[in-house]
Amino acid sequence: PITFALLALLASAAGAAASCDESMTGFFDSDIKSQAWTDIAHGNVRAVKESLADDPCYALMRAADGRGPLFWAHEFDNEAIIAALVAAGADETAKDKQGLTPGQMPKAPPLTFQAPEDEEHYSYDADYDEAFDAHAAAGGADHSEMRR
Repeated sequence: PITFALLALLASAAGAAASCDESMTGFFDSDIKSQAWTDIAHGNVRAVKESLADDPCYALMRAADGRGPLFWAHEFDNEAIIAALVAAGADETAKDKQGLTPGQMPKAPPLTFQAPEDEEHYSYDADYDEAFDAHAAAGGADHSEMRR
């Protein structure tokens, strides 16, 4: 059954297509588009859904190669993200600069990292911290400011 929330999302997606500006739909790269690719490549369904809720134009954005979130979701074969993007109005018939549609994307090899669905922050175990500190003590670059 279609819920009220889904109907509202579909209605906002239909209106979004007309009101999305060139910063999202233009064929060029940006930080937000790079972050979208990272979230999708890592299978971060929660981040994609939050981005769609924040800005329905997220479903329609395109990078310099003409690809966008739906292309990347197909590339990484993530059905949950594909469904969320289609429900938000992503165009399944859109073509990239090579003339490929999202469904024609070749599948990427799986990544070794996938974002946890229920955690906001990542933590490292003591073994990681000890190895990191040993590396710095042995003359390696000290990147301790990068740790949380």
